[in-house]
Amino acid sequence: MWNKPENMEYLKNSSRDVMVMGRANVDMYVANPGESLETSEFFEKSVGGSAANIAVGLARLGRKVDFLGLVSEDQFGRYVEHFLKDNGIGTEFLNRDDSGSLTSLAFAERQEVDSQVLFYRNGTSDLKIDVADIPVHEFLNTAVLVVTGTGLSASPSREATLYAMETAAAAGTKVVLDLDWRVSAWDSVRTAGLVYRMAAEKSDIILGTRDEFEILLNSMPSPDVMSDRDMADYFLSGQPELVIVKRGSNGSNAYAKGDATWKAGIYPVDVKKNYGAGDAFASALIHGLLTGIEPDEAMRWGAGAAGIVVSDTACAASSPAMSELETFIESMEEKF
Repeated sequence: MWNKPENMEYLKNSSRDVMVMGRANVDMYVANPGESLETSEFFEKSVGGSAANIAVGLARLGRKVDFLGLVSEDQFGRYVEHFLKDNGIGTEFLNRDDSGSLTSLAFAERQEVDSQVLFYRNGTSDLKIDVADIPVHEFLNTAVLVVTGTGLSASPSREATLYAMETAAAAGTKVVLDLDWRVSAWDSVRTAGLVYRMAAEKSDIILGTRDEFEILLNSMPSPDVMSDRDMADYFLSGQPELVIVKRGSNGSNAYAKGDATWKAGIYPVDVKKNYGAGDAFASALIHGLLTGIEPDEAMRWGAGAAGIVVSDTACAASSPAMSELETFIESMEEKF
C-alpha cells in the first residue's frame, strides 16, 4: 500500500513544507485570446516556468514554499523575484547571476487547441545553477523537494539537481520528480532517458505523462507497448514509492509498491489555453499528499486545479486558493 508521509509530525516542525527547484521565466501572452504570435502586437507579462508554476500553486494552496534557482541580474530577474515574493514564496535561495545570462522568455498564444509557445532559452540563467548553490543544510528543515525535468537537461544545472535530490534524500526529505519533458531542451531523446532514469532512482514520487514515461524508458525494447502498471513497477522496485501517469483527457493513474492502484478522471471545462494543466495538477497533488489524503483524492484535487488554470488566461497567476479549488470541485462533482 501507499505509505502516507510518515513525517507529518516532522512536517509540523519544519520551517517549510516544500522547496521547489528549477525554472522561473517570464511569460509573454498574446493580449487578445485567439490571436496568433505572428499577428499579435500586444502582449501581457507574467511569470511562468514549470517550477515557478508549481511553487505558486503550492503557496496559494497554503503551503510554506521556498524557491531554489537562478535568474538574471536585470529587470526581468528582479520581476520574477518580486512576483514570487508577492505570492508568499521565500526567495532566499533564488540567486541572481551577473555573468550575462538571461532569464528565459516564453511567448504564448491563448488558443483552445494547439496554442503555440516560443521559448527563448539560449544562455538562460536557470541552467547556470551549480552544485555550490545548493543549500544542503536547509533540507533538514524541508518536508518535500520538488525538481522538474528541464533542470536536468544541461550542465551545470543537471549535476546541481541530482546533487540536491541526493542530499535531500539523505536528510529525510521526500523527493518529487516532475518529468516536464521539453524536446527543445535536450540534445537527444537517448540522453534525456538516461538522465531521467538517474533522477528517478533518487526520487520518492515520479509524475509525468504517458509520453514522458516512454522517453524515460527508451532503453527498453518497446516501451510504447508496456502497460502503465509495468512502467510503474520498473521504478517501484527501487527507491520510488509512488508513480503517477497522466493520460490527458483519460485522467491519471497512480501506482504504489505491490498492486495498489488509484484512478482519477478530469473535469470538463471551457479551455482558454491548452497548457499549464500539468503544473497545476502537480501542485494540488503534492498539497493533497502532504495533507494525508489518498492518491485518488489527491489526483482529484490536481484535476480540479488543472481545470481552473486551463479555463483561465495565465499559468502561475491563475493558480487557485484552496477555497476556490474546493468550490470548483463541489460545483463540478456530477461531471467528474
